Amino acid sequence: MKILILEDNAILAEGLKTAIEEAGYYVDLLMDGMQGIPWLKSGQYDLLMLDLGLPGMDGIEILRYLRRQKNPIPVIIITARDRLDQRITGLEEGADDYLCKPFSLEEVVARVRAVIRRSRSFSDNRLKNGDVELCLASRTLTLNGEIVSLHRRELAVLEYFMLNRGRLLSKDQVADSIASLEQDISAGAIETYVSRIRKKLGAAVAIRTVRGLGYMMDSLD
Repeated sequence: MKILILEDNAILAEGLKTAIEEAGYYVDLLMDGMQGIPWLKSGQYDLLMLDLGLPGMDGIEILRYLRRQKNPIPVIIITARDRLDQRITGLEEGADDYLCKPFSLEEVVARVRAVIRRSRSFSDNRLKNGDVELCLASRTLTLNGEIVSLHRRELAVLEYFMLNRGRLLSKDQVADSIASLEQDISAGAIETYVSRIRKKLGAAVAIRTVRGLGYMMDSLD
């Protein structure tokens, strides 16, 4: 899963990025509100962490823009504006959660997991397809109850397939799901990751190649 952080305090932003990446998510970080708009339009993010006091475009304006555009991305506001009326405004404009500075990084990660779980309707932080099960909290993958070790990117690719079971996915779509501002992922790399996943999970992974179009994970539930 990919998260976009819009925060102009460099020290806090890097701390948030590190903590969330260590929790198993892919993170992009921007420090200007206007700069964030085209990245949000891409639709590749699962959650936005949004500071209100941004240069370029205020956080509340970004939130209003997203909701006017019917963009359903979950949003957690992170701000020093802790008055009750300010918190109410943020929530009424469409935020899913509100964190007032200062806060602990452990709480941030917990809030991120909770909001994503609600938005994706995960009842227990788990994705399951047939005999394959992925625990999102611990980033643990099991096959028939036995732990299977995957590289971080392989795990991210598998997670994307499990979130999109029954949908035809192009290699570019899969690549975008794990790429970052600092590093692009090629279609060829996706082929390699899928090959490794199949080798480790066998037929249980249920990922089909659709010639000339991409891949599809069959639903086994």
